[in-house]
Amino acid sequence: METRNKNSAAAILEQVAGRAQVSTGTVSRVFNNSSLVPSATRSRVLRAARELGFRPRIGVRNKQIALVTESPDRTVMGGYVNTMTQYLCFALSREGAGITMITEDRIGNLEDCWFDGIIGIAWEDETIRILKAFRNLPVVWLSDEHADSFHCVYVDAHKTGRIAGEYLWNRGHRKIAVIHDNDYIGFNRAEGMRRILDELGAETPPLAFCNDQPLHLAVKRVMDSGCTAVWVTGEDMKSVEVYWLVRELLGKRIPEDLSILGFEHPGMTGFLCPAQTSLVSPLREIAEKAVELVLRDDLKKLEKIEYPVQLIERNSIKNLP
Repeated sequence: METRNKNSAAAILEQVAGRAQVSTGTVSRVFNNSSLVPSATRSRVLRAARELGFRPRIGVRNKQIALVTESPDRTVMGGYVNTMTQYLCFALSREGAGITMITEDRIGNLEDCWFDGIIGIAWEDETIRILKAFRNLPVVWLSDEHADSFHCVYVDAHKTGRIAGEYLWNRGHRKIAVIHDNDYIGFNRAEGMRRILDELGAETPPLAFCNDQPLHLAVKRVMDSGCTAVWVTGEDMKSVEVYWLVRELLGKRIPEDLSILGFEHPGMTGFLCPAQTSLVSPLREIAEKAVELVLRDDLKKLEKIEYPVQLIERNSIKNLP
């Protein structure tokens, strides 16, 4: 009897077919992306192939990378996800990799497609659950929240909060507010600021507002509380909104009545009036490193790569005596 090499194409088809309980012809059609295979069958075949650790031969095709991002209704043009997605697409294109965008509202589609790696810029629990099931694929996450499951390329949120708090303290501010996102990064940024202000001897912790409440109410409470400075931690244009609310809705001056520290939005924050003092995450470098990791295809050791945040001083922070 002829002994078939277990790594031959025919043997692979047989193993996948057996696990998925379909014919080898069906497996072949799925691998060749035939539209004749029902969606449920296609998902079963791809799942079986992933579980067995098989992938189509890369020598005859480009690597295919999935970018998993938040749903379109949550994406802010010019914000973090939008900007990071552009940098990732540029970096993948330079490497000749194929790109498929999958948003969280369609995350179920991920299991119906064939990829060589995944980069995640997303937040939902269901997304995390699905990505953790891809044990035979490199997954790169742009946060350290799931460092035990994915490669991580990130800026440390807690350290960023410490930098922001120390900067405002050194400029004489003692009553400080922070408006933060309702997620892992947002809470860690706020906690980093709280810790450093406590270490510096602040009598009261920073006044914290989670931006799951209407932003105009948070800004009004900041002003009513007598805070002299606010750190707007989100990278989704929130600081630009705060500028407008302070000046146009409340009729106050920046930085005379309220100093504002935000995140950098290239081509915009430097042209606000006054120009915004900003923290800068190296988004381009993070994107390029994420692409390097996902294309390296190393599943033996999870990488955790941290990038430092920088600060650009402009004119939105008042020095107090």
